[in-house]
Amino acid sequence: MRSLVVLAAICAIAFAAKDCPENEEWTECGTACEPKCNEPLPEICTMNCIVDVCQCKQGYKRGPKGCLKAGSPDCK
Repeated sequence: MRSLVVLAAICAIAFAAKDCPENEEWTECGTACEPKCNEPLPEICTMNCIVDVCQCKQGYKRGPKGCLKAGSPDCK
């Protein structure tokens, strides 16, 4: 019975939602070319998978203080 409880705890931890900062979401395979405020479309991009990472939600770009709404005054 004890091993069943331990197994359940391990599964709960493994499948728990990953906490990400505001305007970001967790992904198992993120892009190596996340859009940035100062570089919305990177010129050179590899197809690398960045494993288990928080990245900006759609409509947001990486800025100096996290993910900012694309086109906002803070995202320059």
